[in-house]
Amino acid sequence: MPQIFPYFGRFAIASSMLTKCLLIALSMTLDTAVLAQPTATPIPTAPATNQPTNPIAQQIIGQWESKDPGSELILTFVFSPDGKLYILSPNSQKPMAVEFGYSINPTSKPMHLDVIISQDQKKALTIFEFTTNGQLRVQLDNTDPGKPRPTAFSGTATLFTKVSDNPNLPENIQIIDLNL
Repeated sequence: MPQIFPYFGRFAIASSMLTKCLLIALSMTLDTAVLAQPTATPIPTAPATNQPTNPIAQQIIGQWESKDPGSELILTFVFSPDGKLYILSPNSQKPMAVEFGYSINPTSKPMHLDVIISQDQKKALTIFEFTTNGQLRVQLDNTDPGKPRPTAFSGTATLFTKVSDNPNLPENIQIIDLNL
C-alpha cells in the first residue's frame, strides 16, 4: 500500500490504516459496496530444516574418516543433510573437497548407497552398514558408474570412524566441481 502522507511514513501502521480508511471513504462516496474482512494473523511456523527423519539417514550425517594402513593417508567423507557428499583430498597442500550427491535406501539388506557422480545423474551403486561399534563400512572397490551394485562386503571394504556430527566443511576449503 503506498504511503499517502509523508508525515506518517515513519509510522507505517498508522499510514497504512489511514490509507485504508481513505479508500473505504472514497468507495462509499461513489456508492459502491465494500466488503471488508480483517486480515488473518499469520501463524508462525518452525523454520524449515533439511534434517532427515529416518534414524539411519540421521546417523550417516557428519564427518567420517578412514586411515589407510599402508600409507597413513586419511580419507574423509562428509555427509550433509541435504544429500551432498564431500570427499576431502587426503594428500593435498591446499585443502580441497570434491562434491557429489548421495541417496540411501536403509530398508534394503545390506543398505544401499548411491553416489551421484555428475549432473547427468550417473551413479556409483554401493552398499553400506553400521558396525556394532558404530563404524561405517562402505564397499568402495569395484563401484564405478555403470557397474552393478555389490551384494556383499568384500575383505577390502573401507571402515570409517565418525569424528564429528557436524556436516560443515572446514574453513578455507576449495570445492572441486567435476562438471566443468
